[in-house]
Amino acid sequence: MRTKVEFARACHPMESPLVKRVLSHAAACEVSTYIVGGYVRDSIVLPDNPKDIKKGESKPAKKRDVDFAVAGGPAFNFAQLIATEMDGHFVPLDEENDTARVVFDEGSILDFAGCVGGTIESDLKRRDFTVNALAWDSRYPDEVLDLAGGLEDLRAKLIRAVSRHTFIDDPLRVLRTFRFAHQLNAEIEATTLAWVKELVGGLSRVAPERINFELFESLSGPFGGHLTNQLADSGVLEVIFPELVECRRVTANSFHHLGLFEHSIITVSELDKRWPDLPLWMHESAGKELSAGVSRLAATRLACILHDIGKPGTWEITPEGRHTFVAHDKLGAQMTAVIAERMRWSRPVERLITRLVEFHLRPGQLFHQGPPTARAINRFYRTVQDDVPELMMVAFADLGATRGAGLCGESRENLENGLVSLMHGYQVFLNEIVTLKPLLGGHDIMQLLGLKSGPVIGELLKALEEARDLREVEDRAQAEAFVKELYAQKYSK
Repeated sequence: MRTKVEFARACHPMESPLVKRVLSHAAACEVSTYIVGGYVRDSIVLPDNPKDIKKGESKPAKKRDVDFAVAGGPAFNFAQLIATEMDGHFVPLDEENDTARVVFDEGSILDFAGCVGGTIESDLKRRDFTVNALAWDSRYPDEVLDLAGGLEDLRAKLIRAVSRHTFIDDPLRVLRTFRFAHQLNAEIEATTLAWVKELVGGLSRVAPERINFELFESLSGPFGGHLTNQLADSGVLEVIFPELVECRRVTANSFHHLGLFEHSIITVSELDKRWPDLPLWMHESAGKELSAGVSRLAATRLACILHDIGKPGTWEITPEGRHTFVAHDKLGAQMTAVIAERMRWSRPVERLITRLVEFHLRPGQLFHQGPPTARAINRFYRTVQDDVPELMMVAFADLGATRGAGLCGESRENLENGLVSLMHGYQVFLNEIVTLKPLLGGHDIMQLLGLKSGPVIGELLKALEEARDLREVEDRAQAEAFVKELYAQKYSK
């Protein structure tokens, strides 16, 4: 049925020059075009919903991307025409399924898909969720076609699948269910959630690239802990990352009040709790993109989930009943590298997540034998470098999720204070090393010692920089003496 709606200011389709040009070409070609999906959903003002924007305000959602359903002709061919006539770039998505994209230099994206069943009515009945099964027809500019009760579910903040076939037609929609619920701050309708849990296994047949988009997009939002709990409860995480299945067999122990799987999951909620108190420079680092659509925060949250996947393979219980996981950080990093290859993560994403898993113990290890030396802290900062903000997030999250009797009272308080000091000390370290100039370069050391380029030169440079940072070496003469002595002691033989 068609329902009269109000569009937010500057979000009415007829206010978009791109939309108007597409409609003009559609009329000339005698094809019918309808705007569907997120553009319609996010443009509507729902005054009955107290959580919604005030009447007349424009929504902050991105409005440059528009999805068109095309009836009366192949959408693939129509998209080619639009690209040619409107100076866009044609991107063939799937000619067999009649989908294509047009990208413009200023960033706008238009997606075109043929109506499933040939009509807009049949197409809407095959869409994923009711809130996405809304269509705008230029012949009725102030109305939307709503056959599945999507407007009512929008008002109720409810994610409801159009049918069970939603998840059979495309198993990726299992993951999309949680992304939409997360992004729209909505609940998942009970029957829909039951279908998700029943059909979650279908995700194993979905291309990794498609899963990556949905997963990292979801993990970039403001409520990562709630989302992660839902993904765990529904079985989604174990389908995407089978390595987590083994984590369920590792039990609670003196340090961990939860089993390993539950511990890994709640680290994201613990990071959420800590987030408001983290300094601005950490927020800024987390907000940066590693690659298209993947923020450092999203990658860090996933690293929290995966940080202990090496524990099942290293788990031993001593005769005294002590649980040990020797070198689980190294094994976990190796397993993460395998996951990265399987999931086809970009190199920056793989690098950050793998490093966070490999280094997740290091912040706490600095304080195991009491206050660390300045040299140890300096070495930590130099080793971790730009990933210090995210590694500290993982360390705080891990501590928050570790509440066994073996880590309580004064020992817990000391570790907490140590991690806070380590976090704040990084900015002091950065400010100091920026003002320090190199005392010797690699070429200088080669001439000084009569050596050729090689790993030893890099190691000597690194040691010299550390000594300079600690004010043990302050001028060129001292630097030369330092390098000669270190080389004689460590490398000359």
